[in-house]
Amino acid sequence: MAGGASQQADTIPKIVDARKLVQREQVLSGTVPASALDRLLAAVESVDGDVRAELTFGRDLNRHMAVEGKVSCNVQLLCQRCLQPMPESVEAGVHWGIVWSEEQGKSLPKDLDPVIQDGDELNLYQVLEDEILLNLPMVAYHDEECVARDKFQFADKSEEQGEQRENPFKVLEQLKGSSDKS
Repeated sequence: MAGGASQQADTIPKIVDARKLVQREQVLSGTVPASALDRLLAAVESVDGDVRAELTFGRDLNRHMAVEGKVSCNVQLLCQRCLQPMPESVEAGVHWGIVWSEEQGKSLPKDLDPVIQDGDELNLYQVLEDEILLNLPMVAYHDEECVARDKFQFADKSEEQGEQRENPFKVLEQLKGSSDKS
């Protein structure tokens, strides 16, 4: 994509017409208010600051309407070991092909993710939020040992051997035995 007119803005617009941005080879660089991303806020403990994005609109070598760039943010996730918040930096590369239907999306090259624009409007915040959510770690935990190994409780084997547990199926066995006699 060739570089063209550049727009330096503090806040990226929520609703855009991708066709016009592609025609102008527009660059959008700025932030997205975290408060506008409800699904992200629900998926993490908190979002530290706003989401940053840099997007270049243009045509790829095959003349597809495309968007290249990156989106990043800092979030707090719940560590699955100690259940305390932990910082995580999320960064995602953006490689979109702008289309108007799923059928058009199927004809895009594999290196472009289809983004469907409904009419003249594309909700940029929603698509950027999708990218962030897809790049959150599946399970979050501190790199360092946040819970000492001696804090994990293991059953004491001598205790386990001395205390024979009642077999939950023993009652069924007794009932079955009494029904066989009748």
